[in-house]
Amino acid sequence: MSDHAHAVVIHAAEDVRVEQRPVVPPAAGEVQVGVLLGGICGSDISYYKNGAVGRFKVTAPMILGHEVIGTVQELGHGVSGFEDGQRIAVDPSSPCMTCDRCKEGRFNICLSPSFLGSASTQPHTDGGFSSVLLSRSPNIVPLDDSLSNELAVFAEPLSVCVHAVARAGGVKGARVLVVGAGPIGGMLTAVCAAEGAAELVVADIESGRLETATSLGAHGVRLVSNEDLGKDYDVVFDASGAAPAISDSLERARRGGVLCLVGLPHGGPVPMPVNLSITGEVDIVGSFRFNHSEFRRSIELLGNGLDLRPLISNQYDSHDAGAAFVEASSGQAMKVQLDFSGNTKEN
Repeated sequence: MSDHAHAVVIHAAEDVRVEQRPVVPPAAGEVQVGVLLGGICGSDISYYKNGAVGRFKVTAPMILGHEVIGTVQELGHGVSGFEDGQRIAVDPSSPCMTCDRCKEGRFNICLSPSFLGSASTQPHTDGGFSSVLLSRSPNIVPLDDSLSNELAVFAEPLSVCVHAVARAGGVKGARVLVVGAGPIGGMLTAVCAAEGAAELVVADIESGRLETATSLGAHGVRLVSNEDLGKDYDVVFDASGAAPAISDSLERARRGGVLCLVGLPHGGPVPMPVNLSITGEVDIVGSFRFNHSEFRRSIELLGNGLDLRPLISNQYDSHDAGAAFVEASSGQAMKVQLDFSGNTKEN
Protein backbone atom coordinates (compact mmCIF):
# COMPACT_ATOMS: atom_id res chain seq x y z
CA MET A 1 0.00 0.00 0.00
CA SER A 2 1.21 3.51 -0.81
CA ASP A 3 2.27 5.77 2.06
CA HIS A 4 0.03 8.49 0.62
CA ALA A 5 -3.69 8.68 -0.08
CA HIS A 6 -5.48 10.98 -2.49
CA ALA A 7 -8.24 13.13 -1.08
CA VAL A 8 -10.88 15.56 -2.34
CA VAL A 9 -10.20 18.83 -0.55
CA ILE A 10 -12.21 22.07 -0.53
CA HIS A 11 -10.29 25.32 -0.15
CA ALA A 12 -13.05 27.83 -0.94
CA ALA A 13 -16.21 28.13 -3.00
CA GLU A 14 -15.76 26.34 -6.35
CA ASP A 15 -12.21 25.42 -5.38
CA VAL A 16 -12.03 21.64 -4.97
CA ARG A 17 -8.67 19.94 -5.44
CA VAL A 18 -7.43 16.35 -5.39
CA GLU A 19 -4.42 16.28 -3.08
CA GLN A 20 -2.02 13.77 -1.59
CA ARG A 21 -2.23 13.16 2.14
CA PRO A 22 0.03 10.90 4.27
CA VAL A 23 -1.44 7.59 5.39
CA VAL A 24 -1.52 7.37 9.19
CA PRO A 25 -1.71 4.01 11.03
CA PRO A 26 -4.90 3.45 13.04
CA ALA A 27 -4.75 4.40 16.70
CA ALA A 28 -6.26 2.27 19.43
CA GLY A 29 -9.96 1.73 18.75
CA GLU A 30 -9.71 2.80 15.11
CA VAL A 31 -10.08 1.04 11.78
CA GLN A 32 -8.13 1.99 8.67
CA VAL A 33 -10.52 1.86 5.71
CA GLY A 34 -9.69 1.71 2.03
CA VAL A 35 -12.50 3.79 0.56
CA LEU A 36 -14.27 2.31 -2.46
CA LEU A 37 -17.11 4.70 -3.22
CA GLY A 38 -18.53 7.99 -1.98
CA GLY A 39 -21.79 9.84 -2.61
CA ILE A 40 -21.86 13.63 -3.02
CA CYS A 41 -24.41 15.08 -0.59
CA GLY A 42 -26.32 18.37 -0.55
CA SER A 43 -24.01 19.69 2.17
CA ASP A 44 -20.96 18.85 0.03
CA ILE A 45 -22.59 20.81 -2.80
CA SER A 46 -23.25 23.76 -0.49
CA TYR A 47 -19.60 23.80 0.58
CA TYR A 48 -18.64 23.71 -3.10
CA LYS A 49 -21.04 26.46 -4.23
CA ASN A 50 -20.92 28.75 -1.20
CA GLY A 51 -17.82 27.78 0.77
CA ALA A 52 -20.17 27.16 3.67
CA VAL A 53 -23.17 25.26 4.96
CA GLY A 54 -25.35 27.79 6.75
CA ARG A 55 -23.19 29.59 9.28
CA PHE A 56 -20.41 26.97 9.08
CA LYS A 57 -17.77 28.45 6.77
CA VAL A 58 -14.68 26.76 5.38
CA THR A 59 -11.75 28.62 6.94
CA ALA A 60 -9.06 26.03 6.17
CA PRO A 61 -8.64 23.22 3.63
CA MET A 62 -11.00 20.36 4.48
CA ILE A 63 -11.57 16.89 3.03
CA LEU A 64 -15.19 16.65 1.91
CA GLY A 65 -17.63 13.76 2.10
CA HIS A 66 -19.55 11.69 4.60
CA GLU A 67 -21.31 9.07 2.45
CA VAL A 68 -18.66 6.37 2.06
CA ILE A 69 -18.13 2.63 1.96
CA GLY A 70 -14.87 0.71 1.76
CA THR A 71 -12.84 -2.26 2.95
CA VAL A 72 -11.01 -2.95 6.18
CA GLN A 73 -7.26 -2.45 5.73
CA GLU A 74 -5.84 -2.41 9.24
CA LEU A 75 -7.17 -2.63 12.79
CA GLY A 76 -5.95 -0.48 15.65
CA HIS A 77 -5.12 -1.89 19.07
CA GLY A 78 -8.12 -3.38 20.83
CA VAL A 79 -10.29 -3.70 17.71
CA SER A 80 -11.61 -7.12 16.76
CA GLY A 81 -14.49 -8.68 14.87
CA PHE A 82 -13.45 -7.49 11.42
CA GLU A 83 -11.53 -9.27 8.68
CA ASP A 84 -8.90 -7.85 6.37
CA GLY A 85 -10.57 -6.80 3.11
CA GLN A 86 -14.09 -6.98 4.55
CA ARG A 87 -16.52 -4.54 2.92
CA ILE A 88 -18.01 -2.06 5.33
CA ALA A 89 -20.05 1.14 5.53
CA VAL A 90 -18.92 4.08 7.67
CA ASP A 91 -21.36 5.92 9.93
CA PRO A 92 -19.98 9.50 9.76
CA SER A 93 -21.50 10.65 13.06
CA SER A 94 -19.70 10.45 16.42
CA PRO A 95 -21.81 11.76 19.33
CA CYS A 96 -19.99 12.74 22.51
CA MET A 97 -22.00 10.21 24.59
CA THR A 98 -21.79 12.44 27.68
CA CYS A 99 -24.09 15.43 27.08
CA ASP A 100 -27.73 15.58 28.21
CA ARG A 101 -29.09 14.75 24.75
CA CYS A 102 -26.85 11.68 24.45
CA LYS A 103 -27.93 10.54 27.92
CA GLU A 104 -31.52 10.77 26.65
CA GLY A 105 -30.59 8.53 23.70
CA ARG A 106 -31.00 11.36 21.19
CA PHE A 107 -27.51 10.98 19.80
CA ASN A 108 -28.37 12.73 16.51
CA ILE A 109 -28.82 16.04 18.34
CA CYS A 110 -25.72 15.66 20.52
CA LEU A 111 -24.49 18.99 21.88
CA SER A 112 -20.86 18.32 20.91
CA PRO A 113 -20.89 15.96 17.93
CA SER A 114 -18.20 15.13 15.44
CA PHE A 115 -19.28 14.55 11.84
CA LEU A 116 -17.14 13.68 8.83
CA GLY A 117 -16.59 16.53 6.39
CA SER A 118 -17.93 19.30 8.59
CA ALA A 119 -16.74 22.90 9.06
CA SER A 120 -18.84 23.17 12.23
CA THR A 121 -15.75 22.47 14.34
CA GLN A 122 -12.42 24.22 14.71
CA PRO A 123 -10.26 22.72 13.41
CA HIS A 124 -12.61 21.34 10.78
CA THR A 125 -13.40 17.61 10.77
CA ASP A 126 -12.01 16.04 7.60
CA GLY A 127 -14.41 13.89 5.64
CA GLY A 128 -14.39 10.54 3.93
CA PHE A 129 -13.50 11.47 0.34
CA SER A 130 -10.03 10.00 0.71
CA SER A 131 -8.67 6.75 -0.65
CA VAL A 132 -7.67 5.87 2.92
CA LEU A 133 -9.79 6.84 5.94
CA LEU A 134 -9.49 6.35 9.69
CA SER A 135 -12.73 5.66 11.54
CA ARG A 136 -13.76 4.80 15.08
CA SER A 137 -14.54 1.09 15.20
CA PRO A 138 -18.14 1.56 16.52
CA ASN A 139 -18.89 3.48 13.31
CA ILE A 140 -18.02 0.52 11.09
CA VAL A 141 -20.87 -1.69 9.85
CA PRO A 142 -20.24 -4.85 7.77
CA LEU A 143 -21.94 -5.18 4.40
CA ASP A 144 -23.49 -8.31 2.98
CA ASP A 145 -21.74 -9.66 -0.12
CA SER A 146 -24.99 -9.49 -2.09
CA LEU A 147 -25.30 -5.71 -1.74
CA SER A 148 -23.61 -3.76 -4.54
CA ASN A 149 -21.29 -0.84 -3.83
CA GLU A 150 -23.47 1.60 -5.75
CA LEU A 151 -26.43 0.82 -3.47
CA ALA A 152 -24.50 0.34 -0.22
CA VAL A 153 -23.16 3.90 -0.42
CA PHE A 154 -26.74 5.15 0.03
CA ALA A 155 -26.68 3.92 3.65
CA GLU A 156 -25.99 7.33 5.18
CA PRO A 157 -28.54 9.51 3.32
CA LEU A 158 -31.12 6.73 3.53
CA SER A 159 -30.67 6.82 7.32
CA VAL A 160 -31.86 10.44 7.28
CA CYS A 161 -35.12 9.21 5.76
CA VAL A 162 -35.48 6.26 8.13
CA HIS A 163 -35.13 8.75 11.02
CA ALA A 164 -37.68 11.12 9.47
CA VAL A 165 -40.28 8.35 9.20
CA ALA A 166 -39.65 7.48 12.85
CA ARG A 167 -40.02 11.15 13.86
CA ALA A 168 -43.38 11.24 12.05
CA GLY A 169 -44.57 8.28 14.10
CA GLY A 170 -44.44 5.78 11.24
CA VAL A 171 -46.39 5.59 7.98
CA LYS A 172 -47.84 2.07 7.86
CA GLY A 173 -51.40 2.32 6.55
CA ALA A 174 -51.16 6.12 6.32
CA ARG A 175 -51.97 8.65 3.59
CA VAL A 176 -48.61 10.33 2.94
CA LEU A 177 -47.51 13.37 0.94
CA VAL A 178 -43.82 13.95 0.18
CA VAL A 179 -43.09 17.50 -0.99
CA GLY A 180 -39.84 17.73 -2.94
CA ALA A 181 -38.56 14.88 -5.11
CA GLY A 182 -34.83 15.50 -4.96
CA PRO A 183 -32.48 12.83 -3.56
CA ILE A 184 -33.87 12.99 -0.01
CA GLY A 185 -37.47 13.19 -1.22
CA GLY A 186 -36.82 10.23 -3.50
CA MET A 187 -35.36 8.16 -0.68
CA LEU A 188 -38.22 9.19 1.61
CA THR A 189 -40.60 7.92 -1.05
CA ALA A 190 -38.80 4.58 -1.17
CA VAL A 191 -38.80 4.22 2.62
CA CYS A 192 -42.49 5.12 2.92
CA ALA A 193 -43.34 2.58 0.24
CA ALA A 194 -41.25 -0.08 2.01
CA GLU A 195 -42.84 0.75 5.36
CA GLY A 196 -46.36 0.23 4.04
CA ALA A 197 -47.88 3.65 3.34
CA ALA A 198 -51.46 3.10 2.09
CA GLU A 199 -51.38 6.12 -0.22
CA LEU A 200 -48.15 7.82 -1.25
CA VAL A 201 -48.22 11.04 -3.24
CA VAL A 202 -45.09 12.99 -4.26
CA ALA A 203 -45.05 16.63 -5.41
CA ASP A 204 -42.32 18.62 -7.14
CA ILE A 205 -41.82 21.45 -9.61
CA GLU A 206 -39.95 19.21 -12.10
CA SER A 207 -41.68 16.47 -14.06
CA GLY A 208 -38.46 14.47 -14.51
CA ARG A 209 -38.05 14.08 -10.77
CA LEU A 210 -41.64 12.95 -10.49
CA GLU A 211 -40.94 10.18 -13.00
CA THR A 212 -38.09 9.04 -10.74
CA ALA A 213 -40.42 9.18 -7.72
CA THR A 214 -42.84 6.86 -9.51
CA SER A 215 -40.07 4.35 -10.08
CA LEU A 216 -39.23 4.56 -6.36
CA GLY A 217 -42.73 3.60 -5.27
CA ALA A 218 -44.96 6.69 -5.42
CA HIS A 219 -48.62 5.84 -6.00
CA GLY A 220 -49.31 9.25 -7.47
CA VAL A 221 -47.39 12.41 -8.39
CA ARG A 222 -48.35 16.07 -8.57
CA LEU A 223 -46.64 18.79 -10.60
CA VAL A 224 -46.66 21.85 -8.37
CA SER A 225 -48.50 24.88 -9.87
CA ASN A 226 -50.27 22.65 -12.39
CA GLU A 227 -52.04 20.15 -10.15
CA ASP A 228 -53.80 20.14 -6.80
CA LEU A 229 -51.65 18.44 -4.17
CA GLY A 230 -54.66 17.32 -2.17
CA LYS A 231 -55.43 17.62 1.56
CA ASP A 232 -56.13 15.63 4.71
CA TYR A 233 -52.93 13.58 4.63
CA ASP A 234 -52.00 11.72 7.81
CA VAL A 235 -48.34 12.61 7.33
CA VAL A 236 -46.74 15.31 5.20
CA PHE A 237 -42.97 15.40 4.72
CA ASP A 238 -41.31 18.54 3.40
CA ALA A 239 -38.05 17.58 1.72
CA SER A 240 -37.79 20.74 -0.39
CA GLY A 241 -36.58 23.32 2.10
CA ALA A 242 -38.44 25.93 0.04
CA ALA A 243 -40.33 28.50 2.13
CA PRO A 244 -43.52 28.52 0.01
CA ALA A 245 -43.63 24.72 0.04
CA ILE A 246 -43.15 24.51 3.80
CA SER A 247 -45.92 27.03 4.41
CA ASP A 248 -48.26 25.23 2.01
CA SER A 249 -47.44 21.81 3.48
CA LEU A 250 -49.08 22.65 6.79
CA GLU A 251 -52.38 23.11 4.96
CA ARG A 252 -52.09 19.61 3.45
CA ALA A 253 -52.08 17.73 6.77
CA ARG A 254 -55.36 16.54 8.30
CA ARG A 255 -56.56 17.67 11.71
CA GLY A 256 -54.51 15.66 14.17
CA GLY A 257 -51.93 14.86 11.47
CA VAL A 258 -48.18 15.38 11.30
CA LEU A 259 -45.96 17.74 9.31
CA CYS A 260 -42.35 16.52 9.37
CA LEU A 261 -39.71 19.03 8.24
CA VAL A 262 -36.72 17.29 6.68
CA GLY A 263 -35.32 19.73 4.11
CA LEU A 264 -33.19 22.50 5.56
CA PRO A 265 -34.82 25.86 4.68
CA HIS A 266 -32.89 28.33 2.57
CA GLY A 267 -33.48 32.02 2.02
CA GLY A 268 -34.31 33.24 5.51
CA PRO A 269 -37.31 32.89 7.85
CA VAL A 270 -40.28 30.77 6.78
CA PRO A 271 -43.80 32.18 7.30
CA MET A 272 -46.33 29.53 8.29
CA PRO A 273 -50.07 29.52 9.02
CA VAL A 274 -49.45 28.27 12.56
CA ASN A 275 -53.11 28.73 13.49
CA LEU A 276 -53.74 25.49 11.57
CA SER A 277 -51.33 23.69 13.85
CA ILE A 278 -53.10 25.12 16.89
CA THR A 279 -56.74 24.67 15.93
CA GLY A 280 -56.21 21.37 14.13
CA GLU A 281 -53.57 20.04 16.53
CA VAL A 282 -51.22 19.30 13.64
CA ASP A 283 -47.88 18.24 15.08
CA ILE A 284 -44.93 20.00 13.45
CA VAL A 285 -41.75 18.01 14.01
CA GLY A 286 -38.20 18.57 12.86
CA SER A 287 -35.98 15.72 11.72
CA PHE A 288 -32.17 15.95 11.77
CA ARG A 289 -29.65 13.31 10.74
CA PHE A 290 -30.09 9.87 12.39
CA ASN A 291 -28.94 7.49 15.10
CA HIS A 292 -26.61 4.53 14.61
CA SER A 293 -29.46 2.03 14.88
CA GLU A 294 -31.16 3.80 11.96
CA PHE A 295 -27.90 3.63 9.98
CA ARG A 296 -27.98 -0.13 10.46
CA ARG A 297 -31.68 -0.20 9.54
CA SER A 298 -30.95 1.57 6.25
CA ILE A 299 -28.37 -1.11 5.37
CA GLU A 300 -30.97 -3.74 6.23
CA LEU A 301 -33.51 -2.09 3.91
CA LEU A 302 -30.99 -1.98 1.07
CA GLY A 303 -30.11 -5.61 1.68
CA ASN A 304 -33.80 -6.51 1.53
CA GLY A 305 -34.09 -5.12 -1.98
CA LEU A 306 -34.73 -1.38 -1.64
CA ASP A 307 -33.56 -0.25 -5.08
CA LEU A 308 -32.32 3.34 -5.23
CA ARG A 309 -30.52 3.04 -8.55
CA PRO A 310 -32.99 5.43 -10.26
CA LEU A 311 -31.37 8.20 -8.17
CA ILE A 312 -27.85 7.64 -9.53
CA SER A 313 -27.02 10.32 -12.10
CA ASN A 314 -23.37 9.50 -12.73
CA GLN A 315 -20.22 8.00 -11.31
CA TYR A 316 -16.79 9.64 -11.66
CA ASP A 317 -13.28 8.52 -10.88
CA SER A 318 -12.27 10.34 -7.70
CA HIS A 319 -9.39 12.03 -9.52
CA ASP A 320 -12.07 13.79 -11.61
CA ALA A 321 -13.76 15.22 -8.53
CA GLY A 322 -13.83 18.72 -10.00
CA ALA A 323 -16.02 17.60 -12.90
CA ALA A 324 -18.14 15.52 -10.54
CA PHE A 325 -18.90 18.56 -8.39
CA VAL A 326 -19.77 20.66 -11.43
CA GLU A 327 -22.40 18.09 -12.42
CA ALA A 328 -23.62 17.51 -8.87
CA SER A 329 -24.17 21.25 -8.35
CA SER A 330 -25.80 21.85 -11.74
CA GLY A 331 -29.33 21.42 -10.43
CA GLN A 332 -29.92 18.71 -13.03
CA ALA A 333 -28.32 15.78 -11.19
CA MET A 334 -29.77 13.61 -8.45
CA LYS A 335 -26.91 11.57 -6.96
CA VAL A 336 -23.33 11.72 -8.22
CA GLN A 337 -20.85 9.16 -6.91
CA LEU A 338 -17.06 9.23 -6.61
CA ASP A 339 -15.17 6.01 -7.27
CA PHE A 340 -11.95 5.61 -5.28
CA SER A 341 -11.38 2.03 -6.46
CA GLY A 342 -10.47 2.85 -10.06
CA ASN A 343 -13.44 0.90 -11.45
CA THR A 344 -15.47 3.87 -12.67
CA LYS A 345 -18.81 3.56 -14.43
CA GLU A 346 -20.30 6.40 -16.41
CA ASN A 347 -24.03 6.57 -17.07
